[in-house]
Amino acid sequence: MSSMASYIDKFFSLKRFNLVAFGVIAAMVLIAYSNTFTASFHFDDNPSIIENATIRHITADNIEQILRGVRPVVYLSIMLNYAVSGLNVIGWHVFNISIHIINSIFTYLLILWTLSLPVFGKKYQEKAMRMALFGALLFAVHPVQTESVTYIISRTELLATCFYLATFLLFIKGGASGSVPYAAAMLVTSILAVGSKEWAVTLPAMLMLYDFFFIAEGKVKSILSRWYVYVLTALPWVQVLSTLNLTAKGGQAGIGFNITTATGITPLTYLLTSFNVLWTYVRLLVLPIHQNLDYDYPVAKVLFEVPTIFSFLGHVILAIVAFWLYKKKRMLLVPFGIAWFYIGISPVQSFVPIIDVIFEHRVYMPSIGFFIVFVVLYEGIFDWLQGRRKVEQPQRRTLGKP
Repeated sequence: MSSMASYIDKFFSLKRFNLVAFGVIAAMVLIAYSNTFTASFHFDDNPSIIENATIRHITADNIEQILRGVRPVVYLSIMLNYAVSGLNVIGWHVFNISIHIINSIFTYLLILWTLSLPVFGKKYQEKAMRMALFGALLFAVHPVQTESVTYIISRTELLATCFYLATFLLFIKGGASGSVPYAAAMLVTSILAVGSKEWAVTLPAMLMLYDFFFIAEGKVKSILSRWYVYVLTALPWVQVLSTLNLTAKGGQAGIGFNITTATGITPLTYLLTSFNVLWTYVRLLVLPIHQNLDYDYPVAKVLFEVPTIFSFLGHVILAIVAFWLYKKKRMLLVPFGIAWFYIGISPVQSFVPIIDVIFEHRVYMPSIGFFIVFVVLYEGIFDWLQGRRKVEQPQRRTLGKP
């Protein structure tokens, strides 16, 4: 009876902390973005919202046209937002900020549930909730998220991240155990994620890596037993392949191998430039100064130039360190966080040329991996310092004896 009573107390304590955590996250986001509710439409907001006749009336034809186009989930949300708010920007910002709050809560749950998995035993039992809240708050109020939340059409990032994280939470709760209803729900959320933005095609790879690290504990056979989960989450690739035009001219689209004609950017120069851009994102995450909505970023021409060669070597060293931490130190969270960052951002910062070589909203979802690494290292440093103090205190007492 006493063990049952302690379990009940623990359950309600966790539930109470979760409610408090959700409230704190929501309050901090509202405070951080309290002065943005009247921010005006900018740049791509005009063709996507103000000049978009399709979203003006909710009709079967307009809905069908949206569903046949790119990012249908986003444009359906725009249609509904217009029906409620018209062109009053307050309603649009309420929607974006609300999704950001949900994403921050999902980030909290992702970290909390991950730290509570059997693979960690009791290692994070006493501090999982604190670490989860810390990581979620970093994600929620970090200045680098401003563009994604305040730039209205960047709800593409918000919605894709929302359904991306929802897929992970479903996987942790039931998908990893082979539950068919959870696997079916994951199919729905993955379709919604990819229907919000194309980079969500990384979901199967990230889920498989998560499974490898935390569920299967490195056992490939266990991962293969859940093959249908990965097949279901990969099905939305068909949707992307049918709508994404990688051969578009520079004047027709912002992404494609043929933008070279208009911009001079090639797959190689875009990849080399991305080596530098990735470190700019990391710098913004560490020190968020000199932020910009429209960067004038230099395009790298060759690998063996400064700073490109140093950027490339930095990525290689980081990958080696992550592999070493996993193989030699059996650390899981830091290598996974690093992989989350690189895999999450790879669709937009690799070799497929995009006219704008850098945009801060691209780091919105990948930043979760950075914050996971930061929180784990932060806690690790304090644990190490506390351990040192415990060792030094008996030594001082011993030395103080006559």
